[in-house]
Amino acid sequence: MKTTKSHRPKIDRVLSPSRRSYSFAAKFIFMTRFFAWCLKHYNSHRVILNTASLVGISLFFVLSPVIGKLPGPSIPLVKAAYVSEPLLPTSLGVSPPELTAHGVFVMDLDSGLILYDKNPHLRLKPASLTKIMTSMVALDYFQEDDILKVKNGQNSIGNTAKLLKGDQLNASDMLYALLVPSGNDAAVTLAENYPGGYIAFLKRMNEKVTELGLKDTHFVNVSGIESPNHYTSAYDIAMISRSALTRLSFSNIVSTKSITLNSLKGHKYPLASTNILLGRPDVLGVKTGWTPEAGECLVILVERDNHKVLISLLNSTDRFGEGKRLIDWTYKNFTWQ
Repeated sequence: MKTTKSHRPKIDRVLSPSRRSYSFAAKFIFMTRFFAWCLKHYNSHRVILNTASLVGISLFFVLSPVIGKLPGPSIPLVKAAYVSEPLLPTSLGVSPPELTAHGVFVMDLDSGLILYDKNPHLRLKPASLTKIMTSMVALDYFQEDDILKVKNGQNSIGNTAKLLKGDQLNASDMLYALLVPSGNDAAVTLAENYPGGYIAFLKRMNEKVTELGLKDTHFVNVSGIESPNHYTSAYDIAMISRSALTRLSFSNIVSTKSITLNSLKGHKYPLASTNILLGRPDVLGVKTGWTPEAGECLVILVERDNHKVLISLLNSTDRFGEGKRLIDWTYKNFTWQ
């Protein structure tokens, strides 16, 4: 993902100056000469006392490099570290647009500040926004070049990548088939190639919901087919998207307008994104969704002047129109300082 990062200068490491010390040979010569001088100038009855003193002094000079540093405060290894904080959005008081979406959440991506929300925790149907979490579980487990076989995905209804039964694609291409055309067949194929199969994959999706600390999301399938116990909220799906966008491979895929995949068996799959906002220079992704019950759903990542904003809309009657109005309102109403 093309993120705007705070300037974080490398920590300036300053090593403490080494203490001066005599070499072993120099100390030994000094000890010998000093001992001879004492024998010459002192009375014989003091020889034993002087010898003992010399031995103590000699041991100190000879062994001091072994003993180590003298007690006392040490110079710190780290001099300083400076980290700049992200610029914070400030509202100019412009009224938000009227929206039909039942759930809306708008967030400044860098600071995490909420810019606008409407029923952010209302449980609603996510439709194919489900596939954002599907991709996260797949990215956690599969390597890019893992070979996945289409087993039953070709029987999927709704949006598909038109995968052929028995065909084989690497995991990276399967993720494109999942997220670009919103392929239900790709979602099923990813789950069926996971250790433990479809049920284990679905279980892992819900475990990740818990790990993210979300309370209003539960999945009963991997593609977003309508079901009474399959739901999310505008807030939750934004948090799931925010986590997914930390992965460069995910960010690259969801910003792709079109691509043609070549399977390992030589089949070609031309794919086109369902997100028509990708034609705008400020829109970087992320995902669309629709079913009759869920209505029109959309998550958008947008950037202007190095300020990234994440928007989620659930159950709208005009997701792209309302998405554009939210984008324009956000950058009209907020300044970053």
